[in-house]
Amino acid sequence: MKKILFLRDLKTAALNQLSVKLEAEGFCVDHPQNGETRWLEDVKITEPDVVLMEVLPNNAWERRQLCKVLRHESETEAIPIILLGEAQSGGSERPQVDYLLDVLNAGANDYLQAPYELSEIIGKVNTAIRHTASMEKATILANQLNTVNEELYQRNIQIEKELHIARQLQQSLLPQVCPLPDDAVEAGPMFTKMHYIDSKLRISGIYLPCDALGGDLYDVLKFQDNAIGVSITDVSGHGVPAGFITAIFKTSLYRITHQLKNPSDVLYHLNNELFDIIKTGDYVTSLYLRIDMDTLALQCAGAGHPYPFFYKASENKIYRLQKNGTPLVWVKDIDYPEDGIQLESGDKVFLFTDGVSELKNPNNEMYGEERIEKILLQSIHSQSPYLTDDLIGDLSDYTEGAPLEDDISMVLIEAL
Repeated sequence: MKKILFLRDLKTAALNQLSVKLEAEGFCVDHPQNGETRWLEDVKITEPDVVLMEVLPNNAWERRQLCKVLRHESETEAIPIILLGEAQSGGSERPQVDYLLDVLNAGANDYLQAPYELSEIIGKVNTAIRHTASMEKATILANQLNTVNEELYQRNIQIEKELHIARQLQQSLLPQVCPLPDDAVEAGPMFTKMHYIDSKLRISGIYLPCDALGGDLYDVLKFQDNAIGVSITDVSGHGVPAGFITAIFKTSLYRITHQLKNPSDVLYHLNNELFDIIKTGDYVTSLYLRIDMDTLALQCAGAGHPYPFFYKASENKIYRLQKNGTPLVWVKDIDYPEDGIQLESGDKVFLFTDGVSELKNPNNEMYGEERIEKILLQSIHSQSPYLTDDLIGDLSDYTEGAPLEDDISMVLIEAL
């Protein structure tokens, strides 16, 4: 039953009849007798759905103060207050509602002037109750939403922590960084990491993921027969699935390359092994190179990966190593063709993932492989010590600092 608390000083027949009619309509009407100073306590105790408050010119100030207090107290701030004023004086051009408006501005919700129509009062009471119910429901929903948001926030924090750990673990899959010579530390690279250096060869690389976890991976492996293995890999997609696949790839590559020498054999067995493990629909492009450190003879096999650039210093010209095969995990028992070159002093081999060549500028134009070749030649001719840093700088200028849409990896092999 809807409960009305009727606060009034007068006990006129009209007001008494109004109470009777409201009760006849199914409302429970309470009439506190405690007076103005105790009405706040009556409202708190009664907890009505609506407060009807009689307001006259001579008590408007007290009613105004009562409304302010009711709106200030947390137990009563949401209870609707409807004011009942006296009848308009005859002959007046303006309704005598100024005193009602004053109380209304202090916190009441609506007002009526005598003579009161029962249907109008019931309509305003029901409207006020529905509004309060809607507000209560909205408050409950808002609180539930806030609870869900807080849970999501805490969950996101946990996910970010876990992704941070996962990213650290994925970074550990990259080859170890070797220290630069003392005379190169001060003018060292910003992005390029050195992974191998001796009197004959220098191998460096860059890895820039576009997500917390990326699908690119490169590696530099040292073998007991005085050979160096170099791989670069790109897993389709990004994020957690790609990160897991790079970890699987790293494990398989390490084991197979310590059993087999020829890059074509390595990719053949690597493809078959990954085909049996990866059932997500993802695929992997890869290059694997093996360098004999006694002769600097280089063998190379590719699995659907962008062709590497080969700079021949004696000719001052860039070639492409173009023997390539099907991406890994597509089809089982696929043979991979093999290419071979002889490295000499000044020669360079540049490996990259398609995140470099397919990077776009604000006009949606791709960076392209021709531009890679151009920047490499410019850096070689200017005798820049870190070609990959130069390329990163040009990529940044080209995209005008836009976020990466794909992972970027580069590996540079330099014969000294």
